[in-house]
Amino acid sequence: MSERTNRSAAPEWPTPERRPAAIFAADIAGYSKAMHDDERGAMQALQATRKIADHLISAHHGRIANTAGDSVLAEFARVPDAVACALAVQRALAEAKGHAGRFRLRIGIHLGDVMVHEGDLFGDGVNIAARLQAAAEPGGLRLSEAAYREVSDRPDIRFVDLGAQRLKNIARPVRIYAVPSPEAAVSRIRLPRPALAALLLAGLGLAGGLAWPHVAPERRGMASPAGTPTVSGEPARPPLSLVVLPLANQSGDPEQDYLAEQIAEDLSADLARAPGTFVIAHGTARSYEGRPVAPRAVGRELGVRYVVQGSLRHGAGQVRFAVQLTDVETGAALWADRFDGARADLAAAQDALIAQVGRALGIRLLEAATQGRAGHPADAVDLVMRGQALLNRPFARENHAGARPLFERALALDPVNAHARLGLAEVLVDGVLNGWTGEREGDLDRAEQAVAAVLRDDPTHPFAHYLRGETLRARARYPEALAAFDRVLALNPSFARAHAYRGLIHIFLGRAEETEADIAAALRLSPKDPLVGAWLARDGLAKLHLGRDEAAIPALQRAAAVNPLFDFPHLYLACAFARLGREAEARASLARFLTLRPGYTIARYRKLTSGDPTFLAQRERIYDGLRRAGLPER
Repeated sequence: MSERTNRSAAPEWPTPERRPAAIFAADIAGYSKAMHDDERGAMQALQATRKIADHLISAHHGRIANTAGDSVLAEFARVPDAVACALAVQRALAEAKGHAGRFRLRIGIHLGDVMVHEGDLFGDGVNIAARLQAAAEPGGLRLSEAAYREVSDRPDIRFVDLGAQRLKNIARPVRIYAVPSPEAAVSRIRLPRPALAALLLAGLGLAGGLAWPHVAPERRGMASPAGTPTVSGEPARPPLSLVVLPLANQSGDPEQDYLAEQIAEDLSADLARAPGTFVIAHGTARSYEGRPVAPRAVGRELGVRYVVQGSLRHGAGQVRFAVQLTDVETGAALWADRFDGARADLAAAQDALIAQVGRALGIRLLEAATQGRAGHPADAVDLVMRGQALLNRPFARENHAGARPLFERALALDPVNAHARLGLAEVLVDGVLNGWTGEREGDLDRAEQAVAAVLRDDPTHPFAHYLRGETLRARARYPEALAAFDRVLALNPSFARAHAYRGLIHIFLGRAEETEADIAAALRLSPKDPLVGAWLARDGLAKLHLGRDEAAIPALQRAAAVNPLFDFPHLYLACAFARLGREAEARASLARFLTLRPGYTIARYRKLTSGDPTFLAQRERIYDGLRRAGLPER
């Protein structure tokens, strides 16, 4: 047969149509087991479930592209229609009686391009929707970030920000938002409270639907003082949410405060690495230091379910500390223990403590989380703790200057101490970012070497990836810095600072509209953090980049009130006021800024830049406002 004849005989596949779509993927939870147990009953329930789902898809202007018995793939022209359909389906099934009420759907929605061939849907967008569906809890809905943006202003839907996550066979992390099932939402408000031991005996595990790493800002206007989402005025606490308060130092020696504080910080960091936990950042926990607190009051204020608190005595080489875990909803002490032994054995005691808290909460902690302290000389561990205590004080040049020699001395005693390496790297990169060093390149090189050494030994260390992101930010390598912060949050979704700095990076990448969600997540995790002023200033700056001058002012005024010595909120306020024609307020804000940072000019501000064209275009708004306020060009 000739080549020409062979070509003409080959089947011709038409080029698939490509178009954007809201992709709706759903499947029936528990269908296979139900079919195994009762084929006839499962089939009747399947038919009743599909009748409801198919009708509502059609009613919301959707088109069913493919079905496989217990699953359905549909497309919608608009995300709001797809989301409205998903919520209607879940509500109808939750309220249905008989066969129609037996099953629940897991639904995923993504906005992206699809290829259409003979009515069926193909492409990467379909794969993402399917992965979202597989990750949803029965009765729940998960959206990609692209889909969420289309419905984020819906006042009647409470979204839960689960952060950036790796999905199977999807190259890039996908930021995921969840809408809990109607039944789950009710159970979180009126959940009966049997003893925790009974729950554990019943085999309560960490299903994906129980983990609420981040809660999106409440859109109903009802919030607790800490910004905790509320329903009917009551906090909606994530099931495995907790705060570790600093231990009360009962040694009678204020010099030992650092030890009490560091034990609590280590415990917070290690618990935050456990899958499914929501841990309030240590920066906010420290705001309760030195004052008597009631666990139930702390739980209401921070929106958490559990509080860990205790006391410490230290003297003559001996350490005694006691710790208690309290369920703030019942006021019951679920577990308590104490350690009494040699100071040199403290690291092992901390690891045992973390494991016991984990068991009491019904979670299995990552073994790697507590291995970093093992085998290090006690003197080096003590020096690291003292250095970290200085870094936990209000952000200031003198605290960093005092911490640096402590980390260096620790490394002289123990050259492979990961905590000392990271402490030194933090001091060095903060010095570069804040202009506190005359050895910029040398300090950055040294910080990068220290971080790289830790990551060689532990590629999953969240704080090491965070500091890597900070070194990349200092070198203006913003896309790489964003990837580093995404990696942090994949490892530890409760890392407040990573959210905040990811929000800043979005501005430099010309994506200022994404900053607000990250800052909101940081504030949710650490509403009393020493860096709250800086986070609010970034939220205000993002709004200025977007031309939302009026909306920027409240955040910037809060930033200035939280930390009056932080200079940039006053500069941004001067810009906002000037662009709004409020000249007297602009001049007053600029005068305050120049008191804090004399001799500053627009030329100096231009050095904080990136090559992104959207960023550069938006930055012209800032220059315009600063000129109107009266800031000198040079």
